[in-house]
Amino acid sequence: MPGHYDPLLVALSFVVAVFGGYVALDLTAQARTAERRRSLWLAAAALALGVGIWSMHFIGMLALRMDTPVSYDIGLTALSFALAVGVSGAGLFAVARTVPRRFTLPVAGTLTGLGIVSMHYVGMAGMQMAARLAYHGGLVAASVAIAVAASTAALWLAFRATRLWHRLGGALVMGLAVVSMHYVGMAAAHVEPHGHAAVDTGAGLALSTPLLAEITGAGALLLLSLALASSLVDRWLAAEKSAEQEARYRAIVDTAVDPIVVVDEMGIIQSFNRAAETTFGYTAAEMVGVNVKILMPDPHGPLHDGYLARYRRTGERRIIGIGREVEGRRKDGSTFPLDLSVAEWRAGRRRFFTGIMRDITRRKVAEDALRTAKEEAELAREEALRAKDRAERADQAKTKFLAAASHDLRQPLQSLFFFAHALSDKLQGHPTADLLASMTESLDGLKTLLDSLLDVSKLDAGVVRPSVTEFALGPLLDRLANEYAPRAADAGLRLRFVPTRAWTRSDPALLERIVRNLIENAIRYTERGSILLGCRRAGGTLRIEVADTGIGIPESKHEEVFQEFTQLANPERDRRKGLGLGLAIVKRLAALLGHTVTLRSRPGVGSAFVLTVPAVHPRAMPRPARKAPTRAAGKGLVVVVDDDAIILLSMRAMLEEWGYDVVAAMSADQAVDSLLSLGQQPNLIVADYRLREGRTGLQAIRDIYGVCGVRVPAVVLTGDTDPERIAEVQQSGHTLVHKPISPTMLRDIITAAA
Repeated sequence: MPGHYDPLLVALSFVVAVFGGYVALDLTAQARTAERRRSLWLAAAALALGVGIWSMHFIGMLALRMDTPVSYDIGLTALSFALAVGVSGAGLFAVARTVPRRFTLPVAGTLTGLGIVSMHYVGMAGMQMAARLAYHGGLVAASVAIAVAASTAALWLAFRATRLWHRLGGALVMGLAVVSMHYVGMAAAHVEPHGHAAVDTGAGLALSTPLLAEITGAGALLLLSLALASSLVDRWLAAEKSAEQEARYRAIVDTAVDPIVVVDEMGIIQSFNRAAETTFGYTAAEMVGVNVKILMPDPHGPLHDGYLARYRRTGERRIIGIGREVEGRRKDGSTFPLDLSVAEWRAGRRRFFTGIMRDITRRKVAEDALRTAKEEAELAREEALRAKDRAERADQAKTKFLAAASHDLRQPLQSLFFFAHALSDKLQGHPTADLLASMTESLDGLKTLLDSLLDVSKLDAGVVRPSVTEFALGPLLDRLANEYAPRAADAGLRLRFVPTRAWTRSDPALLERIVRNLIENAIRYTERGSILLGCRRAGGTLRIEVADTGIGIPESKHEEVFQEFTQLANPERDRRKGLGLGLAIVKRLAALLGHTVTLRSRPGVGSAFVLTVPAVHPRAMPRPARKAPTRAAGKGLVVVVDDDAIILLSMRAMLEEWGYDVVAAMSADQAVDSLLSLGQQPNLIVADYRLREGRTGLQAIRDIYGVCGVRVPAVVLTGDTDPERIAEVQQSGHTLVHKPISPTMLRDIITAAA
């Protein structure tokens, strides 16, 4: 196009183009980092780029000085401005809103470049003058190529410029490209005169060309400056907010008691808090910028980079979001256990990982101590079980020993009882009768010993089943007081009884045995003074008390006296002072009934045994019924089965003397044969429990039942104290009698059973 350019206006156009490009790149960077109003910042960037391009174009046209007067059509000029802003915005939004693909940037750059070209040539068409513009095709094509290249470069720079010098360089490149495109386009135009016809400027601009260019440049620079100032203010506010958040974050992180380390996706440490410094022994200055694997012992450290690379490639997680125990390495090379949890987060396109750790050395030590304690406790429990097993075996052995010893002793003792009874009838008035009486007294003492052993065995076996009922204590205690008063008087003692109307809930027979043992114990160990038997109420209970003025018991021996065969004042084991089983039986019976026994005693002053039983509401006492006349003992046939010939002969002699017919047999087969020969049904069966060839009296009774066809009353004699044997006989329903038994008691049992 003929004419010349105003150098100042050309320079102004270049400045506007470069400044517009810089502001557009700055606003685009602001949009990339903005947490909100991102679209608004993109729109501002598009407006800045459009204003810069259009202003540069318009100022560049006004910089041309021609001889032909030129004016500008307002409509076309406004259209060119709209095209500049619109195509810039379309390009920026297209690249910003779309995930970058292979053709996204070239297509957006091409569309933007064509838009800029359209803006340029629409603006050129807005020139009004007495000439016609024509264009050189090659230069037009060159301007189009420059526009497309400049647009593509501008969009590429807009979303990759992150630093100030990036934006400055990009703005300079963009300004040169746009200016080059404009002036190449201007050079492509040439004027063809129409003669001297007048130019219609009614719809054109009336301002002078330099003034219009200066106003356009000033307005563009002002608008772009305001946009840049807005971006700077927003960035300053964001920086203030970020600084505040950073300070808050730093305050939290630095005051945290647990180590916190931030690394990037390459494993390089970005942050290292004070707790981490204390735990690992490094300073933050030493660690920031160093690979985090330095904090990991072999072989984990060298493998860490491979783990991060695999995670970036596949997204496979091993620790992220999952807490786990790991090992850490201090600056001095020592290792220690850690609890580690890792969180992933992003800042723009960068990815970071925050690791929160906790030194669990103390916890591990505590866990090891607890585990050791558990193992020791388990060993102790196993040892206790073994000790318990040994104690149970020892207890079973003791029980079996007592059972065997009792059986072996009772057999000859029973024979002695029967022979002594037979001799007493024949030696009445004979000089040896006193010797026989002394022998009988000795037999009674031995029987007492065996009976006590049997009581302990029965209680240990658990075969004693209490029959609990409610009854009045007064008659029971009164009867015992009357029974033991003569014995106490013979020992030079006074037995005092305090009557009571109280009622209790217990087994009358077992309760009587407890009180009886306590009274006998008091008489045995009281040399002078008195014995008190009474009962007093204590809340909802009754306290049955047996107090004496005897020798007393030291406090250190209060528990020991309730053990078997314990006699504190009988070192010579005088049989007349008992066997040391009375209080042991008392303790077992009280536990069986749910009662408690306590002891108060002072040596040389006396002792008081207190039995605590439940108290119940008293009921009316029934009147005593008349005693039925005693029936004469029934006579009949008695079958006796015992494998001991001496006992068998002595028992047969006694039973026949009492008027019974007797079938005496050493086995069940002999008894069955005898009954079949007689053809008579027995009235009673008396069988020893242990027979020959491993058979028992229970089996013999069943064999005899088979011959009789009916159930005949049966009595089982045994000297065995084995709890299992006792339970077996009691479950059979037969009468159980323990050897040795006195002839008088045997007569009563046989009479009652027959």
